[in-house]
Order: sequence, then structure tokens, then C-alpha cells
Amino acid sequence: MRLLFFSLSLFFLIPLVSSAQSQLEDVVYLKNGGVLRGEIIEMNRNEWLKIEIAGRNIFVVMMDEVSEIKTEVIPFRRHYKEAGYINRSGVDLLSGQGSSSIRIYTVNGYQFTPGFSAGFGLGVSTYNDPLTLIPFFADLNYRLIESNTSPFIFVKFGYNFSINHDDDFEIDDHRGGLLFNAGVGIVFNLSSGFGWYINAGYNIDNSSYEFDTWNNQTVNNNLSFRRVNFGVGFAF
Repeated sequence: MRLLFFSLSLFFLIPLVSSAQSQLEDVVYLKNGGVLRGEIIEMNRNEWLKIEIAGRNIFVVMMDEVSEIKTEVIPFRRHYKEAGYINRSGVDLLSGQGSSSIRIYTVNGYQFTPGFSAGFGLGVSTYNDPLTLIPFFADLNYRLIESNTSPFIFVKFGYNFSINHDDDFEIDDHRGGLLFNAGVGIVFNLSSGFGWYINAGYNIDNSSYEFDTWNNQTVNNNLSFRRVNFGVGFAF
């Protein structure tokens, strides 16, 4: 439990610290009105300087052509969506005592504000049990800071449909049940509209099945899988 708390704390602290550290660049203003932005890698104050700009291109500028040299904050470039269609697809490890399961899912939805999005998802959850679960759920997601790297919180809730995948185990009837999943994560937006994320949370999956014993008695087995989940996925 301490490890989970420590991991979730890092989820929040890392992007908050990194976002607080503004990146700087060298800016060379030329007398002809031109501007060069990048990193000054070498300079002879009385004669010339070398500046590396985007694309690793290096310019040599004579000092008598320079009007001013400054160090400025790199302008923020937003890579995440403020509104429009969104998709999140990923895989979760559902970790329990003595066993673990995998869930694969995809969510289609809409980004209503730079922070809030909502959608519907469909997936498949494999358990070491006669039943495989097909979750259909609503997904609510909120980005906590307006940054290309940001922590977020999420809630998923819906219904698990059930499929009997064990042909060696005779089941008379089986049913799905409610699902609930909530947690936190970090999203990393790499280019306009595309990114990847990691998350962690707590997940509950319910289902049940019935089978007959050797003396013709019916046993009703109600299942409630309560597990910590760790996941990774991509978004666009």
C-alpha cells in the first residue's frame, strides 16, 4: 500500500516540477532585423559567435552585425487538443493477490474543454476463471494542468458482459456485472493531438455463474474482482 501511495505521489509531482522549470534559449537580434533563436555554442566577444538553431543548423555571425543578445523563455507550444474527437487505447495489468489479469480497451469520445473529456469504451478482461469479461463503460477524464505533460484523474463505470472461455468447466448459466475503475495518471503529448500515458488506480469487476454439483445441487458463484491496476496507452 505504501508503494502504491509513493507511486501515485510521483505521478503528480514529476510533471508539476518539470512544468515549473521554464526552458530558456539564446536569442540573437541582428541589425538587419533578423532574429536567430537557439543555443550559443561558441563566442569571441570582439569578433564572432556561433549559434545552433532548430534542426542542428549552426550559423556564424560577426559581432558587428549583432544588435543585441538576450536569454528568453522558449515560447510554449501546445500539443494537446482543446476540443474535438479523442481516442484513448491501452492495456491494463490488473494485479491481485496470487494472480494477475490483463485488460485491453479502447475509448472513443469528445474533448469538451482543454481539461475535460468524456466518452464510451469497450474492451476485454481475461481472468483465471471460467469467465472472460467484455467491459462496456463510460469514461470521464480530467487533465489537471494545461501543459504538454500533465497529471490527470479518471473514472470508468459500466457493465461487464460475460463469456465462458473454459470448455472443460460445465456452466449452466453466467452473467456479467457492474464495473468501476478510478485512478490517476500522467499524459505526455509529443506532437499536435498525439500522446501516450501511464496510469494507476483501483478496479472492481463483478460477475457470476451457476453450475450443478454431482448430487444435482445448483451452486451460484458470485465473483467480485477487486484489484490495483497499472496501465499504459496512447491517445490522439
